[in-house]
Amino acid sequence: MSKLVFSSLAGAEQSFAVLDLIPDTHAWLKDNHGRFVYGNRLFYERFGFRSLQGLLGKCDYDIAPRHLAEKYVSDDSHVLEGGIVSNRLELILAAGGSGDWFLTSKWPVHDPQNDILGTFGLSRHLNRTESNTTPFQELRAPVDYISRHFNHPITVKSLASACNISVSALERRFRKHLGKTPRQYINEVRLDNVRQLLRETDKAIGVIAQEIGFADHSHMTRAYKKNFGITPKEERG
Repeated sequence: MSKLVFSSLAGAEQSFAVLDLIPDTHAWLKDNHGRFVYGNRLFYERFGFRSLQGLLGKCDYDIAPRHLAEKYVSDDSHVLEGGIVSNRLELILAAGGSGDWFLTSKWPVHDPQNDILGTFGLSRHLNRTESNTTPFQELRAPVDYISRHFNHPITVKSLASACNISVSALERRFRKHLGKTPRQYINEVRLDNVRQLLRETDKAIGVIAQEIGFADHSHMTRAYKKNFGITPKEERG
């Protein structure tokens, strides 16, 4: 992509509006403080917002687990210094807990004086013919299994057995391709589903804990606070 130059982020937002028409692509624009000033429809709906207004002014810590938000903020710092993130393969959780593979790129947005106003990002969903990379092949079975059974008890041993690989191989694949353990990934899937139910239903928090597979209300609350920085009760306002 050529250098992005706009007189203001408001002008950039108008230019990027056409991205709502592109299938399987998430697009977003942030100011130099990390606040969203634009996101296309697929992007804001992925995080549970019904309109762009719900996304505006929020930062990564408002919409993603803390460990992921820290990664996004680190990327932004690199881009705000003039760097570029190019076609990074990422596994991103979808509503319902399934994992989808994306190629993510990020660029700085400059003004006519060459000062950096913010960052622009694109994540393109990989289609089936493209999903033949080693990470996809090595993680497809365990990720699919977790997405189907996250609300039931899953141990690392039972997951490895279901995927016909050893526990050590399973642990190695997750650490190599995702930088986390299988147990951490399972908890992330569960917590993303908790957040979805908190936002979209009036179910009691204790009921949600049982439905998602947590041992009890307190366990879920501690895990939620650790990942999102707020409690389930605070999530509902």
